[in-house]
Amino acid sequence: MADMEPENRVPLLVGQLEEARSYREEELKGDEVGVESLDYEPIHSLVYAQTKKGSQQRHFYGYTGLTFAKWLITILIGLLVGVVAYIVESSQEVFIMKKRDWTQETIDEGLKLPFVFLGYAAFGIALVLLSSCLVLLWAPAAAGGGVTLVMAYLNGIDIPSFFEFRTLVTKIVGTICTISSGLPIGQEGPMVHIGAAIASSLTWMHGRFPTHRKDGSRRYASPYLQTISKFTQKAWPFDFHNDKDRREFISAGTAAGLAAAFGAPIGGVLFSLEEASSFWSRKVMWRSLLCTTMATMILAWLNDRDFTLSLPGGLAFHGASVEVDLNAVPLIMVTAGSLGVLGALLNTTHGWLSPLRAPSKQGLLRVLEACCITFIAVGTMFLLSHFFGRCLPIQHGQQGEEYWFRYTCPKTDPNTGISYYNDLATLYFGVPHETIKQLFAMGYELDTYFSMRSLILHSMSFFVLFNLAYGVATPGGIFMPSIMVGASFGAFLGRVFQLYFPEENIQPGLHALVGATAMLGGVFRSSLSLVVIMMEGTGGLQYLLPAIIAIYVGNWVAHHIHHEGAYEADLERLGDVRFLQSEPPRHLIPVTAAEMMAPNVITLTEIISVSDVVKILKNTTHNGFPVIRHTEANDDGQLVGLILRHQLLLLLEQRALIEVDSEILRLPLPERFTSRDPRVTKEHVYLEHAMRVYHHCHNPHRRYLSSRPGAVDELELDDILQEHPTTNGVHEASNGTNDSKNKEIQESSESTKPEHQVSVHKRELALDLRYYMNRAPVTVRAECSAQRAYIIFRTLGLRHLCVTDSSNSVIGMITRKDIAQSAHHQAEHSVSKIALERQESDGSSYFGDRATKDILFSLP
Repeated sequence: MADMEPENRVPLLVGQLEEARSYREEELKGDEVGVESLDYEPIHSLVYAQTKKGSQQRHFYGYTGLTFAKWLITILIGLLVGVVAYIVESSQEVFIMKKRDWTQETIDEGLKLPFVFLGYAAFGIALVLLSSCLVLLWAPAAAGGGVTLVMAYLNGIDIPSFFEFRTLVTKIVGTICTISSGLPIGQEGPMVHIGAAIASSLTWMHGRFPTHRKDGSRRYASPYLQTISKFTQKAWPFDFHNDKDRREFISAGTAAGLAAAFGAPIGGVLFSLEEASSFWSRKVMWRSLLCTTMATMILAWLNDRDFTLSLPGGLAFHGASVEVDLNAVPLIMVTAGSLGVLGALLNTTHGWLSPLRAPSKQGLLRVLEACCITFIAVGTMFLLSHFFGRCLPIQHGQQGEEYWFRYTCPKTDPNTGISYYNDLATLYFGVPHETIKQLFAMGYELDTYFSMRSLILHSMSFFVLFNLAYGVATPGGIFMPSIMVGASFGAFLGRVFQLYFPEENIQPGLHALVGATAMLGGVFRSSLSLVVIMMEGTGGLQYLLPAIIAIYVGNWVAHHIHHEGAYEADLERLGDVRFLQSEPPRHLIPVTAAEMMAPNVITLTEIISVSDVVKILKNTTHNGFPVIRHTEANDDGQLVGLILRHQLLLLLEQRALIEVDSEILRLPLPERFTSRDPRVTKEHVYLEHAMRVYHHCHNPHRRYLSSRPGAVDELELDDILQEHPTTNGVHEASNGTNDSKNKEIQESSESTKPEHQVSVHKRELALDLRYYMNRAPVTVRAECSAQRAYIIFRTLGLRHLCVTDSSNSVIGMITRKDIAQSAHHQAEHSVSKIALERQESDGSSYFGDRATKDILFSLP
């Protein structure tokens, strides 16, 4: 041991770093957008432990006020979501009704139908053009419904710019424009994203930390930054700006968004539990219920000036009055199975069409695609309504006379006073939730409000247009179109059953309800949340049994045709977003953690030179580095902690540097001066707080940029490393905390020197990681089952899982990328083969695989 050269004990794998440079050059040629994992696990550092001991005093009736602040924020999230839902709902109704009234007036004035169509289409295209341009030119993350990426975020993946304020504004404006344009798109998916974005904005700390100190004796470069820091410090007592607490608020915001869309507070909570959130607790459930209640009640007050939960939301169907007959259960199962097939066909068709759509990088083609589909949708509505719509008289007692659209039908007969409406045009041009409500209200009468021909044409044409619009570069969801297709086709089947089973009291409205529920089950594959949403949306418990039958039959049939639901299929298509399901794959049972991990991890020592840290950060994109301690019993070093990349960057930015004897960095037993915990100062507490909110102040909403070499270059460290004066004795300019650190380290190092060794060495700048590293990182043994490692990683919300051997030496690292790659291999031997190739390549694949830029993709 004693005859080994000091350089051999340096924990930097120089050869690997050289290989990493070539891979870094390749990886930087890719896209400019990347995603990273979130840091849900608290950093249990020495500073954190000591500060928490004195921060548990309860000041107000036994509480610190943090819990009260969280409840207030939860209430505020619900109120804002309700207000936004009212704006979206009322705006689209105004646009739709104004367009329909203009259409009717121009037709009555004698303008030819083709010119009316062109005017109507031009207005719709203008709205879609505004929406798509906002998305493609200002906020690309606002495209689509957003539920899929909300699920990914709550699973632990940071999506760039997804919760940025301009994304929120674009989502609101774009949703209003898209729904009002005539595209078969709904507001429910965007409302989920809007609710999550509002929760994110309210829990995002907008204070700024100063840039790096150019003068080591001053913390801030200007009085302005000193003033800003005071406000930032005041925000620290309510420290819920971390990823873990924000996750809980975003789960509540997600539930509130769906609750406001359907008027279903309990359904929104269950949707967040069943579909959106990967981490759940009783605390999150209570907050989500409060948030959904406030969102629903404020929406009800804005609609009817009454605080009540009995009023509908944006897409609700209160007023359905059909009866449930148990003798109709067999026919209900037929309807549910048919719509389950249609739901699976929708997911399959969407998978086929996705590769054929305009590439996301070609913005002009994406805009043209959206405009063309809008033109096709409007043209289909005009043509089918004109040639196949039936002119029916408005019957006595028929609900909502202002809803029925006359289109090209005769005006009111002055002699009889009978008014007419075009049933197919009414289905197309009406407000969506009113159309669905009318379909659910179809009773026993054979001469119902919509003819069989109109129902089948509407359902099939809407299904085709829905497939075309599902994926355009505008905000929009798929809940409403799914319900519309299911209700229309279910009502058609009910009319068919009336003809073939005249002795039965069949109500098409009941089959419309069953069809809508089964279609949702076939598309999304949810169960409990959809049942409760439909019950709260209709306001009737008598529909519980048909809804349950519809969900389970539709789910079962769709599962055997297309295995995955809409959200799961979208996550699979976004291959760079590594979504971890709640249950591990079965083929991971015989695989071990050693076969799944990435070997040859770059490790750091507790005190490491700045030049080595800079070299590592510039040549790798890793976000976690194990900290080791060499001992006589273990040359490879024992694991003592884990340091994150952003912690190192902040230490370098704030110039939290110390000067040590260069020989100390190469001592075989550095644990001799770490046998006791170092003294924590105010400087350490400040830096530890700054680390916790690092991503709020550095590249906000684009934390992947901190993994790029440019983040190191911006710190301007080269001049300091080159110009820093070194001597063969004690450095002349040392003060404050650094001086005490240096003295402690110097005394301990001199006690370990042999008598014949020269007592004077060169000085080096270094970082002391003992204060800030996570001293209790989660680890597994190499022999641990990969399935068990998956469960630990997923359940605890980890970002890094260290793999150790019997002597507590780090032999590998498991991250989300390693787990996702292993989980997606269908055969067990393929996982073992990949692990063998990694070992045979002597670590080079570690940088070719794990050190590529964190996950890059172009948002749709």
